[in-house]
This record gives sequence, structure tokens and C-alpha cells, in this order.
Amino acid sequence: MDDVYQVNAPTDFPSPKEQPTLEQQQLGEEKRILLVKETVERWKKEILDKIQFLKENYDQAHRDKEGLLQEIDHLKEELTATQKHAQALEKKLAETLETFNSLLDEVSGALQS
Repeated sequence: MDDVYQVNAPTDFPSPKEQPTLEQQQLGEEKRILLVKETVERWKKEILDKIQFLKENYDQAHRDKEGLLQEIDHLKEELTATQKHAQALEKKLAETLETFNSLLDEVSGALQS
């Protein structure tokens, strides 16, 4: 019976409190370092993507602002032109009213004579 046991028995039994070997520790450490590197790279990519997104939005907002400023300038020019036209029309209206009043006075004077 001892012979059978000697032939089939494992050469060493793992201890439940056994510490990992140096090789296992290095593999575990390398695996942990790889996981940390992967996480850092993923975060780095996400941050760079967000920065790029914000930069594109900022650039678009700047272009929109420039377009709106040009439109405001154009509208101001139109407003100035319209105000000048309105002043010219007011002047013509005043002249027309003055002519109308003069004609009324002449007609009134002619009817009284």
C-alpha cells in the first residue's frame, strides 16, 4: 500500500496560507499595471475627445458670432438709410403741407373777394 501511495501521491501539497511565488507576484503586478495603463489611456482618450468637441463647439460659436455681427452691421446700415429716407419724406411732407396751406389761403382769399 505504501508503494501505491508513493507512486500516486503529489510531490508537494499547497498550503492554504501559502504566499504567491515571486513569479506569480510579478505576473499579478504586471497585470495590474496593464489594467491601470489601459484605464489611463482610456481616460486620456475620453478627455482629449471632450476637449476636441468643446474646441469645435467654441469655433462654431465664434463663427456664428462673426456672422451675427456682420448681420447686425448690415441691419444698422439699413436702419441709417431708412432713417435718412424717412427724414427726406418728412421734409417733402412739410413742403407739401406748406404748399397746400398756401393754396388754401389763396382759394380762401379768392372766394372772399
